[in-house]
Amino acid sequence: MRIFGLILIAAACLLPIYWYTGLAAQRDPVAVFSQYLGSAALILMGINQFIATRSPGLETIFGPLDRVYVLHKWLGVTAMVALGLHDIIDAEMDGLRGGALSDIAEDIGEVSLYGLLILALASVITFIPYHLWKWSHRLIGIFFFLGAFHFFFIEKPFSNTDPLGLYVSAFCLLGIVSYVWMALLRPMAPRGHGYKVSSVKHLGGLTEVELTPNGRGLKHKAGQFAFLSIKGIGLSEEHPFTLSCAPNSERTLRFSVKDLGDYTRRLRRKLKEGVDATVSGPFGHFSMPSGHDPQVWVGAGVGITPFLAFAESLKTREAGPVKLYYCVRESDDIPYAVDLERIAEQVGNLELVIVNSAEGVRLTPERIASDLGGDLSRAHVFFCGPTAMRKALKSGLVLKGIRASRFHFEEFEMRTGIGLSTLATWIWDKGIYEIEKRNASKTQPAE
Repeated sequence: MRIFGLILIAAACLLPIYWYTGLAAQRDPVAVFSQYLGSAALILMGINQFIATRSPGLETIFGPLDRVYVLHKWLGVTAMVALGLHDIIDAEMDGLRGGALSDIAEDIGEVSLYGLLILALASVITFIPYHLWKWSHRLIGIFFFLGAFHFFFIEKPFSNTDPLGLYVSAFCLLGIVSYVWMALLRPMAPRGHGYKVSSVKHLGGLTEVELTPNGRGLKHKAGQFAFLSIKGIGLSEEHPFTLSCAPNSERTLRFSVKDLGDYTRRLRRKLKEGVDATVSGPFGHFSMPSGHDPQVWVGAGVGITPFLAFAESLKTREAGPVKLYYCVRESDDIPYAVDLERIAEQVGNLELVIVNSAEGVRLTPERIASDLGGDLSRAHVFFCGPTAMRKALKSGLVLKGIRASRFHFEEFEMRTGIGLSTLATWIWDKGIYEIEKRNASKTQPAE
């Protein structure tokens, strides 16, 4: 994520403190603080609704779209915390005169609060099927609208036409307009490039989809991803997939899709040649650096897809020595192993290393350091795969001399939780520890 974008969001949330400080000197400061929390939650949710539009320029401000998804999640979590505190801390003040709709706005605020909390909880419970999560996620905009209604008409110590009222109202309108665009207008005017499915292959648990443009086609860089929508066979919902081919003059595209959920299983079962598709993008900044420094690529499972594009691009660009670790747990044919070996023979500076856990082999920081002769100071490491593996490799390689800024990765799981399982495990272990400690103290003989 770009620090500039984070500073902008923080400034947007902190600026109302200027106006609320003046109000706190005249009224109950605790109630004023509660109202500030409610305003900050609306500001964050308005920004979040706008981020969800994937408007041009978002990556320039906030960073690659895969990181923007992480930002989107945590903005939502922060907004829900602020909203919950706003509800807990009494915001009522004496001497305020409400309008005709103030009582209704009070009740609607409660509906908005609990609706948003339920949907936010559903968003971070990752075992909920994707299509159900996606459907429920669309309702957030409706409850946000109810929250904005609550702000517009609730009793408060300032007017909607005051600078503070206008400021918060602007973010409410930003969120409402963004939601209307995504839910109503954008489906009627879909953006993207028209394609036709030219080939469908099944490679183990992967479905390889090749597409030919109907017009100009999409221009991308190796390592980027795009949103794919298939027409006419119940697969019209957009889903992001990494482009597994290098750019080419014909602008044909290839996606290599792992069977991981309901949508991808239906795609494997239903998709045929000749079907029309729409591709939106490209997105992401996961791309090779210029220069001749040594590079290490680590692709785990379906995480090999960006490196297929990287490898193909070596045919037309100069680069230093590249070592590609393809981590699998296969007992049969390994998808794309033959293709990668063929490319390695053609380009000369690419070495393919298959790391097969089914044979008891694991990739470790020590092995990577040893294969590079112990010198990691000049190397770039690119990783695409499970989060736990990424964190283990990065921490180990940093200790062995690689700069953290030279460890590049793509968010493999765009929909993630917030560590609830880890927190629950910690609470459980802590509770068991305290019980055992208490029992042990009871069984000790008295002095």
